[in-house]
Amino acid sequence: MHALFYFTWAARLTAVEARKQVGDGTRDDPDDPDDRVQLQATTNGRGKGEVITRQHMGNFSLVRIEKKYKKRQALPMFLTEYMAAPKVKGVFVVRARRPHPMIQVAAIFSFIVSRNRYANGDLAMILGVWHFACKSHIDVKRVYCRLGGSVSDSTARDALVSITTTSSFADLCAKVQDAEKRKQREHRVLLDNVQQYCDVYEQGIGRQSQLKVGCAGTHVELQDCELGAFDAADYYARVAEQARKTLTVFSLYNDINWEHIFGVPNLQWVRVVAEFAPHLNPLLSAISIAFRTAPIAQHRMDPNRPPTIFQPFGTNWEHETETQGMERADRDFDVQMGIDPEHDSGLLSSVCGDGASYANLLRLSKYCAPMGDKFRNKISTPEIWHTGATDLNSIAANHYGPATSSDPSSLSKASNAAGFKRPSNIKSCDYYPTMRNLELIWTAHVFLTVGGRIFFATDDLLEYFADLAKTGNLPTLETLLEYAALLIDRYISQAAPEHAMSAEEATSSEYENRVPEGSPWVASACSSTASEALPTDMDSMPDLVDIEEPTAAHPSEPSNETTDVPEHHQELPGFTGDPVPEGDIGRVWEIMKIWIFKLAGSSHQNYMAYLLEVYCFLKYEASTDLKNAILNNWLVNVEGELGKWLPGDLHQEHYNRWLEDMVQKHGGEFDNKFYRQTISPNVHHFLRIKEEITTSFSLKRRSKTHTSPHLRNELRLLLALFKEQEIYFFRTGRSMGHAAVHQFARGCRRLEEGKLDEWLEKSTCLGDFLNELHRTHDAPRTPELRTDSPSQDENPERSSSPRSASPAPSTAHSDRSGTGSTRSTNSVNSVYSVQSIISSPDPNEPDDDGDDRTGCKLSSGSYNAAYTDPDTGFLTHDDEEEEEDIEREAEVEIEIEEEVEDEEFSAYYKALVDANNSDSD
Repeated sequence: MHALFYFTWAARLTAVEARKQVGDGTRDDPDDPDDRVQLQATTNGRGKGEVITRQHMGNFSLVRIEKKYKKRQALPMFLTEYMAAPKVKGVFVVRARRPHPMIQVAAIFSFIVSRNRYANGDLAMILGVWHFACKSHIDVKRVYCRLGGSVSDSTARDALVSITTTSSFADLCAKVQDAEKRKQREHRVLLDNVQQYCDVYEQGIGRQSQLKVGCAGTHVELQDCELGAFDAADYYARVAEQARKTLTVFSLYNDINWEHIFGVPNLQWVRVVAEFAPHLNPLLSAISIAFRTAPIAQHRMDPNRPPTIFQPFGTNWEHETETQGMERADRDFDVQMGIDPEHDSGLLSSVCGDGASYANLLRLSKYCAPMGDKFRNKISTPEIWHTGATDLNSIAANHYGPATSSDPSSLSKASNAAGFKRPSNIKSCDYYPTMRNLELIWTAHVFLTVGGRIFFATDDLLEYFADLAKTGNLPTLETLLEYAALLIDRYISQAAPEHAMSAEEATSSEYENRVPEGSPWVASACSSTASEALPTDMDSMPDLVDIEEPTAAHPSEPSNETTDVPEHHQELPGFTGDPVPEGDIGRVWEIMKIWIFKLAGSSHQNYMAYLLEVYCFLKYEASTDLKNAILNNWLVNVEGELGKWLPGDLHQEHYNRWLEDMVQKHGGEFDNKFYRQTISPNVHHFLRIKEEITTSFSLKRRSKTHTSPHLRNELRLLLALFKEQEIYFFRTGRSMGHAAVHQFARGCRRLEEGKLDEWLEKSTCLGDFLNELHRTHDAPRTPELRTDSPSQDENPERSSSPRSASPAPSTAHSDRSGTGSTRSTNSVNSVYSVQSIISSPDPNEPDDDGDDRTGCKLSSGSYNAAYTDPDTGFLTHDDEEEEEDIEREAEVEIEIEEEVEDEEFSAYYKALVDANNSDSD
């Protein structure tokens, strides 16, 4: 009885102190000025608590709350740890499935909010928003509200509206106006269309399934910009100089850093082998460093830069794929930032989007140039992810070939052998599945050329390197790079097809890097049998065009397919999946220059025009500071970590996916108050809070699709196929039916034959108008190129040449001559310049179908990003990203407004100038 008395006394003393400390938790921490225990969703002026702001949402962290409770509620944390934490050998351990620190935080917070229902700032308010973001059932929200785990659903919605109206947009407007006072532009706008097909399951009057369409935009804070970079007067003066008229095919070709372009694949090939062979894994760190330093690195983002700051706008229901809809959507976003669309601040504003958005932005800038109060001082650039996806569609359409192709150089044959599904529409394929398919085929070709009787003469690279490791004779990085340089020049340089099909080079021993000769090629018996059966089967189709059967060429005159060199591998080094996560925008820019020629040789003529426009903008019309500002902010980094850079349009797609899913659940239009104030401006908070909570519990992000399994078995099948067919060997007379077009060479010819002149004639109308405007206002000016104008090439070896002349030889790159060839100087056929590309015939060029997928919404298996592991240099696809859980039964695309340029623009500006002249008279 005496012991029980003292036990009760000690327990009561402990309970009193614990109660006091829990009571302290209902008040703000006096040592932390940012601590707010009592938060209000709205205010009527009488409450004591502070209204929730975006800063409160951004500061939320379960780890921070744990540290706070250990300091202010030390006794309750001590007691709950003894009650909840398991012990192993007398030491508390944290289990992965039930981490007791988070359980303690939840328990102590429930005690605090039970004492004071207004003390919701630590957890309840944020978890209420989290339940809203997760679309929890209303019964779940109600029960957790009674348990003290969250606020009610109505309170969470009111809090989101308060964050938007009194905090997010107020801070945004103040920030933008402060920058304008300092004559600086510190933001750009990303926009894209959002659309969702909403089914109606209960029919009635006025109730039918429909496509909900709107426009979403995001304010992106710029970094690393010089003062005065966005000066509008300087930009328009440069436009009026019409320096873009000096652009030629040769100057564009010579402006590509070919030495860099063909230095990158060397490291890519070595990295593929080093990732595959465990004994070469130690080379990965050195390879990663090589990618991040000169001369491979061209223009890298500052690795110490803080995370990119975003503020999504409220959505509207404008059709940004239409000219007038784009103008109204842009004005709406300006108003949300506190910018008067009719006020001339003398500063340029950057508005960016996908191809369709970029086309409309260019059109608007020309239409509204004479109108000083509309669409003033807007510049734009096409975003990278959609441009790269267009190039991927071009590769697929050109290289897949027939679905039942027997040619191993075609992607269809390789995909079928590896068990991959061929895209149902190769002109608009799913991005990530197709890219993974190409990457696997690329890997198989690397292994085959390195190991398959080319250098190491082995069929098992793993065993080969294991044997070398035992004897200490593993090849060094320098040795592997030398091998890779020879293979790149032999098989995937721009001149590789000409080298491979050169009879002189194939039969002469003077060439150091000629294609090795394989076994004699014999046509299969089944193909001849099939050809004999054709006449009887085709008698009922007299209009069918006869195709001449391929015949074997003379050994000294090899046919078109003497080697099955897969030309799509000439394009894979241009894939931006590697430099983008690394933040090397300079490498991306070099790739985009190549895309100009490639897309000119494809059916995607609109994207060719977009890239030509942005090239002339950065080359001739942007000052050095403006160009650097554009390049330094073309990519975004949500986490501020090395190797996790993203294209801006891909980040906007992450937001769009969430918005479109909310439309499916909540209904309504994108311009409703619910979307403009509650959902869209807070979408980045939803994603961050979900990430923070799952990370605190050591939970990986859960995917609703299967993760990608290893592809070792598929790789073995591809290696067996390529080895059997001897695709990297010269086999005289071989022709298997598939002949992909050399799109780069065809693009060079098309541009030289008039495409470039035609585009320049259309694109210079704005400069013509500005010059005419100056002339009619008695302000004559003789445009002379500025001394600091980018149009004057600093490198005399890359000077512009007349279109009718041949390019001047480059002394700095005489070993490559703009082609990347590294062959012996003794070879008379080793140099392939742009002139030889233009003059060479193209017997395989098919008729253009005119199919341009510029405005189509990309249908991808996921919107997952790729990032580079900073330690190993591995390029990793984030397969854990959440994906859409609803399969769209009907995908209705918005047709792009047909682009009308030349005659309408000329007549439009001529009428304006005539009217201006009559007013002056």
